[in-house]
This record gives sequence, C-alpha cells and structure tokens, in this order.
Amino acid sequence: MNGPILHFSVIDYAVIGLFLALILALGFSAKLRDNSVLQFITAGRSLTLPVFVATLVSTWYGGILGIGESVSYYGFGTWLLFGVPYYVFALIYALWLAKKVREVDQISIPERLAMRWGKTAGLIGAILVFLMAVPAAHVLMLGILAQGLTGWGIVPSVIVACLVGTAFLYKGGLLADVRVGMLAFVMMYVGFAVMLLWCLANYPLGETLAKIEPKSFLTLTGGQGPIAIVSFFILGAWTLVDPGFHQRVASAKDPQTGQKGVFVSIGFWFLFDMLSIGTGLYAFALLKSPPESGLHLFPAFGEQVLPSGLKAIFFCGMLGTILSAMVGYTLVGGATVGREFVARLKNWADDSRIKLWTRVGFALACLVAVVLALEIDSVVNLWYQWGGCVIGALLIPVVMGYLGKKDTIHRNWIVASMVIAFIGAFSWLIFAYRTNNAYLNVAVLDGRWFLPTDADVNAGKLGSATVVGLGTLAPGLVISACVIGLGKLTGWRTGKHG
Repeated sequence: MNGPILHFSVIDYAVIGLFLALILALGFSAKLRDNSVLQFITAGRSLTLPVFVATLVSTWYGGILGIGESVSYYGFGTWLLFGVPYYVFALIYALWLAKKVREVDQISIPERLAMRWGKTAGLIGAILVFLMAVPAAHVLMLGILAQGLTGWGIVPSVIVACLVGTAFLYKGGLLADVRVGMLAFVMMYVGFAVMLLWCLANYPLGETLAKIEPKSFLTLTGGQGPIAIVSFFILGAWTLVDPGFHQRVASAKDPQTGQKGVFVSIGFWFLFDMLSIGTGLYAFALLKSPPESGLHLFPAFGEQVLPSGLKAIFFCGMLGTILSAMVGYTLVGGATVGREFVARLKNWADDSRIKLWTRVGFALACLVAVVLALEIDSVVNLWYQWGGCVIGALLIPVVMGYLGKKDTIHRNWIVASMVIAFIGAFSWLIFAYRTNNAYLNVAVLDGRWFLPTDADVNAGKLGSATVVGLGTLAPGLVISACVIGLGKLTGWRTGKHG
C-alpha cells in the first residue's frame, strides 16, 4: 500500500522538526513522583480537568486518517456512523459508569473482572483487553505519515514510526503520555482549523460541495440503510469497554473530574468532527487524482492545496493526534501484560518486577500492532472487524461488573461467555477472509440469506438482494448474551450463584 509522497519546503521541515523535538522533549522529561506501579500507569490518579480532557480527546480521536477513509466511503454520513454513536455511549458512560470507575480501588477492566468474577475471569479479561489495546490502527496511520515524509516503503515506515513514537513511554509511563497528549490536543485543532479555513477562504463552500458525487455523500446517512446504521451504532458501545478510555477515567483526581471531563470531551469531539469531516468533504470534491486508499485522503489533500508552512501545521495536526493515541494504547497494552496478566498469574506484588514486565508488554503490544497493521491495511476494517471480536466478548461482563448485582450468576458462566463469544466472533472473521467477504456482508434475496463474496458484488450477481454488513460485534454480543442468559436461568433454577 503506497501512498503519495509529500513534498515539503525548508520551512515545512523546520516546523515538523520543531514539533517532533517538542514531543520527544515533553515525553522524555517526564519525572515520576515515585517508582510505584500506580504512579507509572495512572500518574498517581491525579489528572486535573484540563489535562484529563486534553488527553482523553486526543487519545480517543487518534484514528484521524480513518476518518478520511470513512469520508471516502460514506461522505457526511461519517458523522452519523462514526460520530453520533460515540457521543451517545460516552454520555451513557458519563452518567452511569464514570463515577463508579473512579470510586472503586480497581484501576483496570481486568482487575474489576477479577474482583467480581474471580482470577480466571481477570486473566481472560486481560488477554481480551490486550488484544483491544494493541494500537494496530494507529501504527498503520503513523506509518502512512512516515511514508509520506520519507518516501520509504510501508513496512519500514510502520516499524520505525512505532519504535520512535513509543520510546519515551518506557521511562515516563502515563505522565509522559499526558504531557505529549496536551501538545497533541492543541495541534489537532490548530492543524485542521488551518486546513478548513484555508479551504473556505479559497473555495466557495456551496460550489465545492456541488461537485461531490454521488449526492448520497451529502446526506446524513451517507447512503446507508437502517440495518447498516444500527450496526455502526452498536459499534459505539466500544466506548463502554475501551481500556484507554477506562484508564483515563480511573486516573482522574476524583470521581467528579472523571464525569465532568467526559461531558466536556463530547463537546470537543463534536467540534473536531466538524473540522475533520468538513476537510474530508473538501478533499473528496477537490482532489484531482484521488488516492488509491482513503487512508491517504488527508495527506494527499494537504499536499495539493496548502502552501509551505501551513502544510506542515496540518501534517503536525495529524501526526500529534495519532501519536498520542498510539502511545496511550501501548501503555494500556503493556500495563495489561505486566500488571494484569503476568503479575496476577505469578501472584507478584513487587513493583519493580511488574514495571519490568509492563515494559516488556510495551514491546509485545508494538510487535502485534505492526503485524496486524500490515495484515489488515484498513483502519475502518481494524475498527469494525478486529475490534468487534473483543467488544462482543467483553461488553456484557464489564457492564455487569460495575452495574450488576453481586452473585446473580456463577463466575464460570462469565468466563465461558467471554471465551466462547470471542472464539465465535473470531471464527466468523477468519471465515470472512477465507471467502473474500471482508466486510462480513450478508445478502437477503427473496427471503433467503446467503454470504456473497466480494467477487459476487463486483460482478453484479446480487441483483435486487439487500446487502447487510453484519460485522463481528453482533455475533459475539449475541453469543455472550445467550451464554450469560443460560447461566442466569441455570442459577435461578438451582438457586446456586457466584
């Protein structure tokens, strides 16, 4: 997957060089108050409201090139499919989960699962959280930007970007992450505001949008039917079990800061959605030669329309956003390996050994991320397919772990639900790739359901069939609900719980 080579002037390189120097300086200069694991992973649970909002916004919006890819598929419908669901579930999180997550002693999802459902549930949860935290999408996007900057192939670009982007994390943990996140927060808004204002000043909005084809790209739904919209909406439940989101809330200085911070962040996400989707629509209308992959939409557009200096600011806006998210999820992945898996398996309480294995976890998370990024070279697919496998297995147990009544189901049923749901969804994903049906489309024709291949779609063999992208989340969630429902039914009949 080769994207456009970006051409920078001396001014551009100076701006980018200064930005990268500031990123590394902020990251490596982070000084921990003590050597405890709690300080390393959560910055002592002391994040103030401005820091909390800045880092949560930049980390949760790290998939910026994926927004460009989504606009190339759905146009303005990207807002309904990838924006609104996350506002709704973030609001649910703020109202019912944020305070509970900060009030309890447990600082991670696996730790909470272990407290409610036992050690085995915690270990299985740790494996699933690690798989979700692996920053494959962010590594892919950062590699694309590195490729545009250096002209290297995608493989070395991804590897080098991942190594350099996470180097300071080994020293400063979450404190280094949030210091970088503050700068990324500023640059993501400055970079895209510069791009959108330049477009508005030089290309009349009405005339530009009129060039967009198909016209369905200008509608709220982006040409998608009700079933597809519901499928994407359900994917927004990712928010409720996202380990990076959870870690930020658990690291707030108090429960009120965590709850209020999520409310404030929703407003900032809406603002950035308008900036990024507006930029994407301009790019879709004005690019003379659209890139082969929608992931290159924003870099290619910046290359075409922006003058020297402004091009670098826009590039830094993308770079900082992706880097902040990649570092945040690498931290969660490493902490999950060190604290939630190895330490729990070995019954360690030694901070020095846990921190050592957490750093080993950083390297492991990066390795898995690079492999996944190069294998599934689409951010939307990584979100929709890979993420769905884990979310479907975790969602119900995690929500029950915080909101459910104690001892209403035997712990073995929770463990079984996570394992079976993940295996079922992952098997569905493998089947999709073996049948060249990457989006897990199910066709409905004359009351018959069947699985078309991409070749069927391209050859126009579906006729009047209705095609629905089922994804991996829905099957996993259904399996999880059935297993837990059976467990509850069994418990009620036998009177045996917990």
